[in-house]
Amino acid sequence: RDPTGGGDPIPAVGQFDHGNNAGFKSKLDKCEDASFAPTSPIWLRFEPFILHVMCRSLKAASVLMALARPSFKNVGLTSWNNGGGDENDNSEVGGSSKNQQCKGGGPRFLVAIWGDEGLDMPLSLPSSPGRGLFYNPDKGDSDNGDGTAEAAEWLAQLINERHTRNWKKIDRFVEAVRTAEEGAVDLEHSNDVDGAIHGIDRVELSGEDGINGHANDSRSKRNISGLPIPRSYDVVGDVAILNALPEGDEDVQRKVGEWIMSRNKAMKICVARSNPLSTSYRSPGKSGLIQLAGPRRDPIITSHYEYGVKCVVDLQHTFFSPRMAPERLRLSQQVARGERVLVVFAGVGMEALQIAARTEAKKVLAIERNDVAAECLRRARRMLERNKTATCPGGGKGAAERLSIMEGDALDILPTLEDSSFDRIIAPRPKEGTLDGDTGTGDAGKQFLLAMLPLLKLKGEVHWYDFAADHELPNCDRTRHTAQDVCQSLGMEMEVIHVAKVGSVAKRQFRVCMDFRITRGRKNSKK
Repeated sequence: RDPTGGGDPIPAVGQFDHGNNAGFKSKLDKCEDASFAPTSPIWLRFEPFILHVMCRSLKAASVLMALARPSFKNVGLTSWNNGGGDENDNSEVGGSSKNQQCKGGGPRFLVAIWGDEGLDMPLSLPSSPGRGLFYNPDKGDSDNGDGTAEAAEWLAQLINERHTRNWKKIDRFVEAVRTAEEGAVDLEHSNDVDGAIHGIDRVELSGEDGINGHANDSRSKRNISGLPIPRSYDVVGDVAILNALPEGDEDVQRKVGEWIMSRNKAMKICVARSNPLSTSYRSPGKSGLIQLAGPRRDPIITSHYEYGVKCVVDLQHTFFSPRMAPERLRLSQQVARGERVLVVFAGVGMEALQIAARTEAKKVLAIERNDVAAECLRRARRMLERNKTATCPGGGKGAAERLSIMEGDALDILPTLEDSSFDRIIAPRPKEGTLDGDTGTGDAGKQFLLAMLPLLKLKGEVHWYDFAADHELPNCDRTRHTAQDVCQSLGMEMEVIHVAKVGSVAKRQFRVCMDFRITRGRKNSKK
């Protein structure tokens, strides 16, 4: 860091010692001339630390995020590209293989790190832009009893404190990176950090993507342990979730859970799925999760963070996938100011919470049939009121006020809503077993589209989730035809904006999202 202020003849605010405001004024007076007369309010802006880093591998990105999280609240993977042209690699969901950031070839993962020590406030009023709120040039250095000198002193102190905290966080982050470079941090497992990997769905314990040349260290450590350690596992809140029970007796399974928990102290318990997600709510059920290690927890409920927003998850009775975090971020980035957003099949509500907390949407309505998931969402909304990182108008309290929850079957609730009342509809439809997919025997969700589309305004957009086999990618013609047939039956027209796979549900079976816009609405709408 440059103590001279980078060569600027007027030092930065943070370089002034407490009580040196008279010197600051004298420097500003030298810059004054008759031509400088403010005609509009003057604003003071103090920007926090912002850093974007392009990483060469997913593991390197996760390591960097793990190192930054102790110092900065807002850390995330904003875009990525596998760079290899493999159309079956779903790491391309967040970006295009032709992204200009990837001209050098090879995979690229963009990590964003930004602080929260910012300040943005007016220094004068529109009615009198030349008279400061904290300093009156007509009265000189004395406040004459009006408190302007004291207010200016307080403002300078406030800015200097933020400046100092900002640098302390930067220094702590730099020291963490230096420590990692010296080998004091377990880089192979630093991506086993709950919340550090916003948008990375699982922890990989083996593979060819290594750091500092240790491509197979994770695999060798698993072998040395002598335990049937799985190749990967999901992390939701403080819970590590294995997709299947490890081989062996209960003692071996307990040791596997303890080994995984030892990789990351933030994980309090380790569980394993004992049966597929076959219930109507796509949840494992009471007996579907077996706890391997950690203090006994029943029911298995945890709170999960994504991009500074917390949701409550009952892992036994609700469906939640941390692998959809990048997709949820993409959705929230599509919402414009003043939009009315409907989220159907809301589940525990992370999509609705993200939109309410991160956007300027006028209203967010979440519909969910599962009573347990609806209660999780209500609890998360109460926590949202106290969220200090919400970037929407009114902060966390304003976000909670704009979020409404309706519990019940979507097919019963949707007909009761007013036609043409929403600008955007998000429908993360759950998979209905053998009814969905390329060989499914169901209607591919047509009944839901018939109920939802009349609620959309002209030029409104729908984010419709479906399930496709690998041979249907990338066009997903079956999904397109389903939506087009419904629009035609309603006397509407649509245009497809974007189709992409957003996750894997089984071997050669993928979850896809199709974004489409209504270009012609129905002539007669229900009021």
